[in-house]
Amino acid sequence: MKFMISSSGVLEKVELTGKTNVTIPAGVRNIGDGEFCAPVALKEVIIPDSATSIGDGAFAGCDWLVSVKIPDGVKCIGNRAFCDCYSLVHVTMQDGVTSIGNNAFADCNQLENIILSTCLMSIGDMAFAWCESLTSVTIPCSVTSIGDQAFYGCSADMVIHAPTGSCAEQYASENGIMFEAV
Repeated sequence: MKFMISSSGVLEKVELTGKTNVTIPAGVRNIGDGEFCAPVALKEVIIPDSATSIGDGAFAGCDWLVSVKIPDGVKCIGNRAFCDCYSLVHVTMQDGVTSIGNNAFADCNQLENIILSTCLMSIGDMAFAWCESLTSVTIPCSVTSIGDQAFYGCSADMVIHAPTGSCAEQYASENGIMFEAV
């Protein structure tokens, strides 16, 4: 396995050589756009605490990716960052994430539930669209913006868990999604 990291901490190139579990090296600050966007058998990725952002399409199309842990340092998850990760089941999102880009987790068919960062402020358009198995999402009161069709095509049984009077409660009401106060 070989990583090429710029002097500013951007992960610019990865050669996986058949590895299925990857720990991105400490010191990486930004996972470059489309960096893992390739037909590889990547199953698990551990992102270092030094990372502050996950670029657009960074892991898009990683069909076998099952698990990802997003550490506190990551503030921004880019557009389509995990789009089309059909096997993604476990996403552990620490409290640093403040924004989730458009289509960031779209088409993650196996994702069943997710608890979003307590610092999250915005969820992009279609961020979780077509997550057909998604039945539970916990959205904090810090969220002030939920994009168009953010949960389009998710399970008909999906429940948004959020504080009463929150942006998430309003979104659930306007989009015919079940709501449960937390």
